[in-house]
Amino acid sequence: MKVTEITNYMKFLIETGDANTILRKISKDVLIHELPEYKKIAQEMVRYVKDPKNGWVWLAAPQIGINKRIIALSLMQTYDDENYKTIAMINPEIFQHSQEKGRDEEGCLSVPWEHWDVERWIWVKVRYQDEKGKEQSLLLKNLAARILQHEIDHLDGILFTDKVL
Repeated sequence: MKVTEITNYMKFLIETGDANTILRKISKDVLIHELPEYKKIAQEMVRYVKDPKNGWVWLAAPQIGINKRIIALSLMQTYDDENYKTIAMINPEIFQHSQEKGRDEEGCLSVPWEHWDVERWIWVKVRYQDEKGKEQSLLLKNLAARILQHEIDHLDGILFTDKVL
Protein backbone atom coordinates (compact mmCIF):
# COMPACT_ATOMS: atom_id res chain seq x y z
CA MET A 1 0.00 0.00 0.00
CA LYS A 2 1.34 3.43 -0.91
CA VAL A 3 1.09 6.46 1.29
CA THR A 4 -1.08 8.16 -1.33
CA GLU A 5 -3.66 5.43 -0.73
CA ILE A 6 -3.78 6.33 2.98
CA THR A 7 -5.26 9.79 2.92
CA ASN A 8 -7.70 9.34 5.78
CA TYR A 9 -7.23 6.94 8.66
CA MET A 10 -10.94 6.10 8.56
CA LYS A 11 -10.15 4.19 5.37
CA PHE A 12 -7.92 1.72 7.22
CA LEU A 13 -9.08 -1.80 6.53
CA ILE A 14 -8.00 -4.01 9.40
CA GLU A 15 -6.46 -7.32 8.40
CA THR A 16 -8.06 -10.19 10.32
CA GLY A 17 -7.76 -13.93 10.81
CA ASP A 18 -5.32 -16.44 12.27
CA ALA A 19 -4.26 -17.63 8.82
CA ASN A 20 -3.92 -14.18 7.22
CA THR A 21 -0.59 -14.18 5.35
CA ILE A 22 0.00 -10.45 5.91
CA LEU A 23 -0.39 -10.87 9.68
CA ARG A 24 1.85 -13.96 9.68
CA LYS A 25 4.74 -12.33 7.79
CA ILE A 26 7.78 -10.84 9.57
CA SER A 27 7.80 -7.11 8.88
CA LYS A 28 10.82 -5.36 7.41
CA ASP A 29 12.64 -2.42 8.97
CA VAL A 30 11.87 1.05 7.73
CA LEU A 31 15.06 2.22 6.04
CA ILE A 32 16.30 5.76 6.51
CA HIS A 33 15.44 6.79 2.92
CA GLU A 34 11.90 5.43 3.42
CA LEU A 35 11.30 7.49 6.55
CA PRO A 36 9.51 10.44 4.87
CA GLU A 37 6.94 8.08 3.32
CA TYR A 38 6.38 5.96 6.41
CA LYS A 39 6.33 8.95 8.75
CA LYS A 40 2.95 9.87 7.23
CA ILE A 41 1.63 6.37 7.82
CA ALA A 42 2.86 6.45 11.44
CA GLN A 43 1.06 9.77 11.99
CA GLU A 44 -2.18 8.38 10.55
CA MET A 45 -1.86 5.31 12.76
CA VAL A 46 -1.54 7.53 15.84
CA ARG A 47 -4.63 9.49 14.75
CA TYR A 48 -6.54 6.22 14.38
CA VAL A 49 -5.51 5.01 17.84
CA LYS A 50 -6.36 8.37 19.46
CA ASP A 51 -9.85 8.45 17.96
CA PRO A 52 -12.24 7.25 20.72
CA LYS A 53 -14.68 5.99 18.07
CA ASN A 54 -12.19 3.23 17.24
CA GLY A 55 -11.94 2.00 20.82
CA TRP A 56 -8.37 0.69 20.64
CA VAL A 57 -5.10 1.80 22.20
CA TRP A 58 -2.68 0.15 19.80
CA LEU A 59 -2.10 -0.61 16.12
CA ALA A 60 0.68 -2.27 14.13
CA ALA A 61 1.36 -1.61 10.45
CA PRO A 62 0.67 -5.24 9.40
CA GLN A 63 -2.87 -4.80 10.73
CA ILE A 64 -3.46 -2.24 7.98
CA GLY A 65 -1.71 -4.32 5.31
CA ILE A 66 1.79 -2.84 5.55
CA ASN A 67 4.61 -5.21 6.48
CA LYS A 68 6.91 -2.55 7.92
CA ARG A 69 8.07 -2.20 11.54
CA ILE A 70 5.79 0.62 12.66
CA ILE A 71 3.47 0.67 15.65
CA ALA A 72 1.24 3.21 17.35
CA LEU A 73 0.54 2.72 21.03
CA SER A 74 -0.91 4.45 24.03
CA LEU A 75 1.41 4.62 27.01
CA MET A 76 -1.24 3.74 29.59
CA GLN A 77 -0.50 2.40 33.05
CA THR A 78 -4.02 0.96 33.51
CA TYR A 79 -7.22 0.84 31.47
CA ASP A 80 -8.62 3.57 33.75
CA ASP A 81 -5.69 5.87 32.96
CA GLU A 82 -7.04 9.00 31.27
CA ASN A 83 -3.79 10.94 31.20
CA TYR A 84 -1.57 9.14 28.72
CA LYS A 85 0.33 9.87 25.54
CA THR A 86 -0.04 8.02 22.23
CA ILE A 87 3.09 7.71 20.11
CA ALA A 88 4.43 6.04 16.99
CA MET A 89 7.51 3.84 17.11
CA ILE A 90 9.50 2.97 14.02
CA ASN A 91 11.71 -0.13 14.13
CA PRO A 92 11.00 -0.82 17.84
CA GLU A 93 13.21 -3.34 19.58
CA ILE A 94 13.04 -4.61 23.15
CA PHE A 95 16.60 -4.65 24.49
CA GLN A 96 15.95 -5.46 28.14
CA HIS A 97 13.07 -6.90 30.15
CA SER A 98 12.06 -8.11 33.58
CA GLN A 99 12.41 -11.72 34.60
CA GLU A 100 8.98 -11.54 36.18
CA LYS A 101 5.92 -12.03 34.03
CA GLY A 102 2.30 -11.15 34.56
CA ARG A 103 -0.86 -12.64 33.14
CA ASP A 104 -3.77 -10.59 31.80
CA GLU A 105 -6.57 -10.82 29.29
CA GLU A 106 -5.86 -9.49 25.79
CA GLY A 107 -7.91 -8.85 22.70
CA CYS A 108 -6.98 -7.75 19.20
CA LEU A 109 -8.49 -5.94 16.23
CA SER A 110 -7.14 -8.69 13.98
CA VAL A 111 -8.78 -11.50 15.94
CA PRO A 112 -12.16 -9.95 16.72
CA TRP A 113 -14.29 -11.29 19.55
CA GLU A 114 -11.42 -13.32 21.00
CA HIS A 115 -10.12 -12.54 24.50
CA TRP A 116 -7.61 -14.77 26.23
CA ASP A 117 -5.09 -14.68 29.05
CA VAL A 118 -1.52 -14.07 27.90
CA GLU A 119 1.67 -13.97 29.95
CA ARG A 120 4.11 -11.11 29.28
CA TRP A 121 7.08 -9.39 30.94
CA ILE A 122 5.96 -6.75 33.45
CA TRP A 123 8.50 -4.17 32.28
CA VAL A 124 10.54 -3.70 29.12
CA LYS A 125 13.10 -1.27 27.76
CA VAL A 126 12.56 -0.44 24.11
CA ARG A 127 14.60 1.50 21.59
CA TYR A 128 13.04 2.88 18.45
CA GLN A 129 13.12 5.74 15.98
CA ASP A 130 10.63 8.56 16.30
CA GLU A 131 8.90 10.09 13.27
CA LYS A 132 11.96 12.28 12.62
CA GLY A 133 14.31 9.29 12.61
CA LYS A 134 15.84 10.16 15.97
CA GLU A 135 16.81 7.25 18.22
CA GLN A 136 14.72 7.06 21.40
CA SER A 137 14.42 4.65 24.30
CA LEU A 138 11.78 4.14 26.97
CA LEU A 139 11.18 2.04 30.04
CA LEU A 140 7.59 0.80 29.93
CA LYS A 141 5.80 -0.92 32.80
CA ASN A 142 2.52 -2.71 33.38
CA LEU A 143 -0.13 -2.14 30.69
CA ALA A 144 2.13 -0.01 28.46
CA ALA A 145 4.71 -2.84 28.48
CA ARG A 146 1.99 -5.37 27.61
CA ILE A 147 0.70 -3.23 24.73
CA LEU A 148 4.21 -2.82 23.33
CA GLN A 149 4.91 -6.56 23.46
CA HIS A 150 1.58 -7.31 21.76
CA GLU A 151 2.39 -4.87 18.95
CA ILE A 152 5.97 -6.07 18.45
CA ASP A 153 4.55 -9.59 18.16
CA HIS A 154 2.48 -8.32 15.21
CA LEU A 155 5.69 -7.12 13.56
CA ASP A 156 7.12 -10.62 14.01
CA GLY A 157 4.09 -12.39 12.51
CA ILE A 158 2.80 -13.55 15.91
CA LEU A 159 -0.79 -13.18 17.11
CA PHE A 160 -1.75 -13.09 20.77
CA THR A 161 -3.72 -16.32 20.25
CA ASP A 162 -0.36 -18.06 19.68
CA LYS A 163 0.51 -17.24 23.31
CA VAL A 164 -2.72 -18.26 25.02
CA LEU A 165 -2.08 -20.02 28.32
